[in-house]
Amino acid sequence: MTRIAELGEKRDQSSVEFLIDILTEAKNALVRNQVAIALKDIGDNRAVYPLIEALSNAQLRRSRGTLLYAMEEMHYEPHIEIIVALIGDTSLEVRLQSFLLFEKVADKLSEQQKQVCKNVILQCKAVSPNEMFDEALALLKK
Repeated sequence: MTRIAELGEKRDQSSVEFLIDILTEAKNALVRNQVAIALKDIGDNRAVYPLIEALSNAQLRRSRGTLLYAMEEMHYEPHIEIIVALIGDTSLEVRLQSFLLFEKVADKLSEQQKQVCKNVILQCKAVSPNEMFDEALALLKK
């Protein structure tokens, strides 16, 4: 796993496809999380879609916080409705990380994206109410 971390620390753009392959194939949560962090360090937007796909995989539930964290400096706005839905996750780490990602881009979203996010938030809030949904809705009104 130290080799994976080294690729991230070196910000080696040429290793992004290799790391994405590992992310999509890895069965071990520690390896997957290490890859996600290396992808975060590199910051290449090619990793966004594979990270979103991994978020949507129910078998990878325990890695969602790290997967969200990995997208912090990437262009994830096109997938914001998937991220905002995770504000209702059972994991506090996932709820907080998804809220932070949403908060970071809420004022940059198109009106259509804002409406989609609002609908997702209202649907999720009806199933699993929490204060973060109210805060997320308030961000959309700014």
